[in-house]
Amino acid sequence: MKQLFEIALLTAVPFSVFAEGQQSAGLPQMDISTFPSQIFWLVVTFSILYVFMWKFAIPNLRNTIEERKDKISEDINEAEKLKSEAEEILNKYESKISSSNYDAQKIIADARNLSDEYIEKIKKENEIKIGSLIEESNMRIAEQEAKSKNEIERATLETIKSISSKFIDKIPSDDDIIKKLN
Repeated sequence: MKQLFEIALLTAVPFSVFAEGQQSAGLPQMDISTFPSQIFWLVVTFSILYVFMWKFAIPNLRNTIEERKDKISEDINEAEKLKSEAEEILNKYESKISSSNYDAQKIIADARNLSDEYIEKIKKENEIKIGSLIEESNMRIAEQEAKSKNEIERATLETIKSISSKFIDKIPSDDDIIKKLN
């Protein structure tokens, strides 16, 4: 308050007393006689500007800054929420992939085991069939061999009898011929 009184007093006292011997050279704002009124209006103008800024502009700026800060914090919270949801979805996706890989490997292993069992079963069946066919073939061969042996013996006996009948009058018996051949 005391300062305002001094400013008003200085404004009231003309500075022409201080600047008696000076002549104005051209710039009116440099005229010392007008300094007190310029200072007064400067203080009044800046005071009005300060009050305006303090009452209207700064609160509006503060509100705008607070709103932006709130908006940014909401956006950050939403981004963190979305990030956590994305991580959760990624974890679910990875677990599904790993479980499907495990299931696929299990299915492949089961299929291999089944195919190996089927192949072994077919091999055993074929071995049994082949064994029975070989046994049957060996029996047929043995029968055919016995039959052929008998036919050869009979043919041999007939041949010997026919040859000996041409050279000998008395034809030997079948038993005598077989004894001689062996």
